[in-house]
Amino acid sequence: MSTQTPAFKIALVVILIVLSPSLGSIKFVDASTHYCTEYAGKSQNWINGCQQGWWDHNHCNSYDPDGESNAFYSGYKVGWDKGQCKTSSPHYCTEYAGKSQNWINGCQQGWWDHNHCWGYNPGSGDYAKGYKVGWIKGQCK
Repeated sequence: MSTQTPAFKIALVVILIVLSPSLGSIKFVDASTHYCTEYAGKSQNWINGCQQGWWDHNHCNSYDPDGESNAFYSGYKVGWDKGQCKTSSPHYCTEYAGKSQNWINGCQQGWWDHNHCWGYNPGSGDYAKGYKVGWIKGQCK
């Protein structure tokens, strides 16, 4: 048993060394990219509309499908239904008495990142503390 433990540790180190360059290049992708492209047989125009509708709704823009009866419009409606405007994050984060502007900015960014299904990346210091509060309040759909 004692010879298996060092062999396992060596194998683990070798695997981590081999994979470490690729781990640094991992990027988080907006959920709308995957959701909208998973509809089989939809045109690129429909997919673009779906992604735009989701983005517009998440950013509290007005409903503007850019047309009446085309593929973009049809996709836009699907994306809009999936998105969700959350205007309360700026107000929620500023209601904490005595918090610095850096903390408030972190809170708002954490909330926005979680709502858009981005990775947890709080930074450091006062900003990170606010980010954590905002992240908990957000919700990835």
